[in-house]
Amino acid sequence: MSPRRALLVAATAGVLALGACDVPTGTPDVPDDVVDDVTPALDVELRQDRTQYADRRAVLHVTNGSDETLALLGGTLGVPGFGPSSPDGEPRPRTLWPGGARDVRIALGEVDCATAPPVVGHGEPAGTAEVRVARGEAEEHGPAIAVVVDVTDPHGRLAAVHAEECARRRVAEGATLRVLGLDRPADAGDPALLTVGVEPVAGGPDVSVVRVGATTLMAPADGGPAWTGDALVGDGEGRLRLDVVPARCDPHAVAEDKRGTFVPVYAVVDGEEQPVVYLPMPDELKAELFAYVSEACGWG
Repeated sequence: MSPRRALLVAATAGVLALGACDVPTGTPDVPDDVVDDVTPALDVELRQDRTQYADRRAVLHVTNGSDETLALLGGTLGVPGFGPSSPDGEPRPRTLWPGGARDVRIALGEVDCATAPPVVGHGEPAGTAEVRVARGEAEEHGPAIAVVVDVTDPHGRLAAVHAEECARRRVAEGATLRVLGLDRPADAGDPALLTVGVEPVAGGPDVSVVRVGATTLMAPADGGPAWTGDALVGDGEGRLRLDVVPARCDPHAVAEDKRGTFVPVYAVVDGEEQPVVYLPMPDELKAELFAYVSEACGWG
């Protein structure tokens, strides 16, 4: 058995089952063949959709490649550049049928900017997960076991999260960036005005905003993909004022949007270009943006 795919613990429900019910008490004797059968058959993939970006939630997508029915009881993620993950919500057992897959919801651990994130190729492991399973179904299963299984990250989300958070911290050392306002025009055919605050931090490094990207909801009025150059000169009082028009007038796409109210800002800190930092819009400004898009697109 691979050292990265090894039995960690066989214990009582109180230690491992994470909310599972009907688990026998005592310390069960888990035969080696159970571990040998289960461990190589589990495939674990880190997934994160757009609704999970802001608060750094994710799932461990666990596939059961064995002929055994398993109860999936929980799991944690361990990867370079991050602290230990924690459960996202109350864990509950799920039946993992042969050939089937289920998700374990997690909150990613604290980003460690002193440690490089996992850099992996296609199919290469990004780290490991401790997955807790048992033979049987969710409602009635055998002793719980915990095994360590390689985790892949096919979309590179861990590296992206690490880069964004470390850039945010670095920029925050020298400037406080915030979305301050969105002024709707009197004439719906005119651009709206988005205001981004850039307030220097006394004694911090020099921060210059060099690019503000368009989003799925709003774009520069000049038709470009981003605000750059003269558009970022500012008003002399630490505010950038950006002319905004709707990025598209597709009602379904706008209704389903998940990230259009996060403003992508690219900055240079003491001469060093940083990865993108996303500024969230306050709820009241989100409402203003959606109202403006509706008016400008002729839906209201």
